[in-house]
Amino acid sequence: MDTLNLSSRPRGLPIPGLKPYPFVGHTFQIPKIKTWKFFEKLAQEHGPIVRVTLAGDDIVVLSDPPTPRSLRPLVYAGKYMSNNMRLTLLPYGDNLKRQRAAFHSMLQPRVIGGYEGIQYTASLRLLCDLVRKPEEFYLHFPRFPAGLIFTMSFGSRLVDDGRDLAAVQKILMDFVIASNPGAHLVDSFAILDKLPDFLSPWRHQARTAHQEIIDLYGRLSRDVKARMVTEPELECFTARLWDNQTKMNLSDELYLIAGSAFAAGTDTSSITLLWFVMAMGLYPETMKKAQEEIDAVFGSDTLPNFSRMQELRYTMALIKETIRWSLIAPFLSRIISTPKMSTRDTSYLQKGTTVISSLWNMIMHHDKEEYLNSYSFIPERFLQKGPTEGDAADKLGEGIFGFGFG
Repeated sequence: MDTLNLSSRPRGLPIPGLKPYPFVGHTFQIPKIKTWKFFEKLAQEHGPIVRVTLAGDDIVVLSDPPTPRSLRPLVYAGKYMSNNMRLTLLPYGDNLKRQRAAFHSMLQPRVIGGYEGIQYTASLRLLCDLVRKPEEFYLHFPRFPAGLIFTMSFGSRLVDDGRDLAAVQKILMDFVIASNPGAHLVDSFAILDKLPDFLSPWRHQARTAHQEIIDLYGRLSRDVKARMVTEPELECFTARLWDNQTKMNLSDELYLIAGSAFAAGTDTSSITLLWFVMAMGLYPETMKKAQEEIDAVFGSDTLPNFSRMQELRYTMALIKETIRWSLIAPFLSRIISTPKMSTRDTSYLQKGTTVISSLWNMIMHHDKEEYLNSYSFIPERFLQKGPTEGDAADKLGEGIFGFGFG
């Protein structure tokens, strides 16, 4: 893990943590419920970098943002289920750089800005659904980002039968389960990877899962390529990938990049919307302030749009506070922060050490040094001058972690 910088820790000094029991390590010391609170306490007692051992497996937990943001780790997981093609599980190297460049080409501000019309239409559809059946808001929220991101990814509307959405959600859930630390013995005991196939049924299962992923995302991506012949002006993420396939040297990775864009934004966005509803119920005064600002900028007879978004300083601060306050997965989530495994010995980490970020204790959530009253919903914190502020209310994407670090 060449570029992991553990601050000024002297060489040879062990990473701090609780004293482990013989053989089982910390297995029985780590609670199964509210585990993130346990690691928050460890961080307070031992510092932002702590080590735990689970039956011989070393896990380093990071609770300080500067550390994980500098992380460029090597990863062992993903060899079979992802066939070394899934961006979030790639070791640092040329393949990761190539795929990351392809992904970034879809997410540049000038590209995303071109989809504002699609986002506006999708938001109107959500509003109509909420007016029609407000009691089913928990059903409307998942369909809203799914339909929006499907259109942005593949250039067509998500059909109402829901089969593609259900298939993507299954793939996403299988991936989350399979990629959790300790989910498969081969992740802890590399020697098992040398066993022949007839002694390794897990290998066939992983390859089958990978083929299902390629079949689904491949079908959706090839449909876009076929439409590009008759619709030369077709604009979507996948069309951009096809246009740059040769330049970026993409094979089946193209399918996974396109599909991952759809899968990544579906559940996370709908969960954030549910947290937003909770925040507005618990802190109605913030909703009133945002409504007054929106009415002042757009008038009571006009729906808000992107044209004057920079004038909605309080509303944008409220959005940032929702993201900070509404931690989707407070600890050990592959969706929010992919655990990283060192594949070689270094001065600090032994080969096979899993590195995980404890998002609960990061600056953006409940670091009391950065955010006073961190458990309270206070949009004004993003309007005040300080180390986390500046023009934070103007730049919605700054100061918030996304998927992983770096």
